[in-house]
Amino acid sequence: MNEPARGNDATAGGEKIPLPRGGLRGWLTMGIYQPLFALAFLVYSPVALWRLMFAPKGQRVSMRERMGRVPRRRDTSRPLVWIHGVSVGEVKAASDFVAELRELRPDVDLVISTTTPNGRVVAKLEYPDLPVVTYPLDLGYFPGRALARLQPRCVLLMELEIWPNFLQSARKRQIPVAVINGRISARTFRGYRLARGLLPQLDLISRYCVQDQVYKQRLLDLGVDPGRIFVTGNMKYDSVVMGHHADAAQQLRPWLRAGDERVLVAGSTHDDEEKTVLSAVKEVARVGRCAVRLVLVPRHPERAGAVCDVVAQCGFNAVLWSEAAGALQSLGAGDVVVVDTIGQLQRFYAACDVAFVGGSLIPHGGQNMLEPAAQGRAVIFGPHTDNFRRDVELLLEAEAVVQVSDPARFVDELGRLLEDPALCAAYGERALRVIEQNQGATSKTLELVADLVGV
Repeated sequence: MNEPARGNDATAGGEKIPLPRGGLRGWLTMGIYQPLFALAFLVYSPVALWRLMFAPKGQRVSMRERMGRVPRRRDTSRPLVWIHGVSVGEVKAASDFVAELRELRPDVDLVISTTTPNGRVVAKLEYPDLPVVTYPLDLGYFPGRALARLQPRCVLLMELEIWPNFLQSARKRQIPVAVINGRISARTFRGYRLARGLLPQLDLISRYCVQDQVYKQRLLDLGVDPGRIFVTGNMKYDSVVMGHHADAAQQLRPWLRAGDERVLVAGSTHDDEEKTVLSAVKEVARVGRCAVRLVLVPRHPERAGAVCDVVAQCGFNAVLWSEAAGALQSLGAGDVVVVDTIGQLQRFYAACDVAFVGGSLIPHGGQNMLEPAAQGRAVIFGPHTDNFRRDVELLLEAEAVVQVSDPARFVDELGRLLEDPALCAAYGERALRVIEQNQGATSKTLELVADLVGV
């Protein structure tokens, strides 16, 4: 395939857009980076080969696409915008942006990419009529091959997915790249700061649309041009589904509340958290505060078997959602529902009384607490929420959620919420107001990247 002429400007909407330059520092960095990545790929290649030969069909396709062999565009007469989200959270957060862009420019094609298998599944659910591909490995010609096959007008990276080879390949093809809904965690910032002299890839981003001033300051401290950083807010506030899912409330809640149970949904849980939640439920029941129906939704559904083992070890009976979903088989007192399929968490949040958000009782950084908050539910989580720092600050300032410092405090606060429906309702109402007050980031972001996407 013939590549476009190389240069320092890209064209969007009929106007020239200056592209960042890699410079000598970029050449030196790639000279170090490429051999190291190639060595890592050689170590990984037996796993890749096994997946190509023996993995399920969907994973074989993903491995081909990881090597840049995404489906080639047949009609290149229409402009294409490539939107990338690493995993489930980023894919969902982009939904409102995608909807607004499609409404403004129905003549622009879109392609969604993701890195993780779960992200790919969710992307297909969120965007059933759009092509979904797997992001290429950052090695050799893999990124260039994907870019040559898709020929996008621009690439929009959700949050901060920076791969040097991909960015260099985009620059050579005069394709501008922007970060939208950008964030840079404290851990990532510390690592980047140590290697600041070898970070020319930050200079290859045309525009940074970040969630708040803290992330802007971190980019400034890394030497990013202030004229390319804009604070737009968090698009997740626009993309979360507000209010109750009526079908879930009507179908799931009567099934979960076989008697007078209060429903607790523990969402996006990680290893070791399920045991803590089960122990807390057992303690709440032991002191007679209320009967509890527990639903466990592990962050990775493939862990469902191991979670069922933990449920049994704690003295409960586990019921797999995939086996109960069809007929909604009767639940016994104390049965714990373990959700082993993707795409159900919001429905269960809508049907619960209290939602625990996982990844927070262990040092993982937390998961998205806006999803249950948007259902008007009482939300509780642990101390480890670095990945959602600003969301937690806003929700706590409004007294819209409950954060606990340790498992012992978790038992006390969980019992307090479960036995008081009015208290839960008050937390839920305040959470909805916080979300409503912080919406609008999607429109701001679209305005800032309008020249790139051709709006």
